[in-house]
Amino acid sequence: MIEGVAFGLADGAEVLGEARHPIQQYSLTGGGARSTLWAQLIADVLQLPVVTHPASASGALGAARLAWLADGGAEHEVCLKPPVQARYQPDDARGAVLQQRLRLFRELYIQQQQVRNLLPA
Repeated sequence: MIEGVAFGLADGAEVLGEARHPIQQYSLTGGGARSTLWAQLIADVLQLPVVTHPASASGALGAARLAWLADGGAEHEVCLKPPVQARYQPDDARGAVLQQRLRLFRELYIQQQQVRNLLPA
């Protein structure tokens, strides 16, 4: 299950990778940041470093920061990077295996969509 979620993140990362500024690393926050397995899997699938941050209510904190900015908060005071708890470097060997599995995952997803389109509504 977590591998499938990591593959979903890879699809999102692919779109983000088309942006003007290449991504250097990813951050993992919240409950998922407590799992070393999860962080390493994401680093291996995305083939970029992943840093984790101490557990926090990151969604609520992000919303509060956006509200602070909307209320006139100074960006350099509001948009502070959280402390890094751990760093995970991608493993090339695991990454190669996971890239094969990602290709299969994408093929199966397309086939599933095609079958769905054949079924009556």
